[in-house]
Amino acid sequence: MASKKGMAIASLVLRLFTILFAAGCIVVLILDKAPNGGDSNVTFRDVIGYKYVFATAAVAAAYCLLLLPFTMYRACTGKKLVRGPFLPALYFYVDKVVAFVLASGVGAGFLDTADLKVAYGDFFELFGEDFKDTPLEGFFNKGYVATALLAGAFLCMAILSKFSFPRRPPTDATNKGFFFR
Repeated sequence: MASKKGMAIASLVLRLFTILFAAGCIVVLILDKAPNGGDSNVTFRDVIGYKYVFATAAVAAAYCLLLLPFTMYRACTGKKLVRGPFLPALYFYVDKVVAFVLASGVGAGFLDTADLKVAYGDFFELFGEDFKDTPLEGFFNKGYVATALLAGAFLCMAILSKFSFPRRPPTDATNKGFFFR
């Protein structure tokens, strides 16, 4: 019983860390601004990769917030709130999907930031300027920070998907699968 309770507590902690990392990513992206000459600012809305990073962080945070009450109940009482074989399988597959969505957001954020830093660096070099002296350098560095926080959310969700694996095999011995009935 201690093992099940320990797994439930670990699941709760990982969901909380996923929420914290995703929320931190969202906050860094929202606060990230750089002057664009004149009255306008460059924000995450101007970079498509950062919009995707924001969306994946929002999806992960919403999913973990949705499952947080169920996980807290299981960690406190040691019992599942909803019984049956369907819900553990659903947790397992949705945790995997959310983890892969987060992984794609991490890849998009890192690659988009690296690509834009090189492109803007080459552009400024044409005019004899140094890219490191511009506010865009700080903007893209904060993009790296937001993406690193999203990577932390991905790692927590990937570990969590390992904990949410349904351990009990099907009780029906005659069920050999979808194609062999």
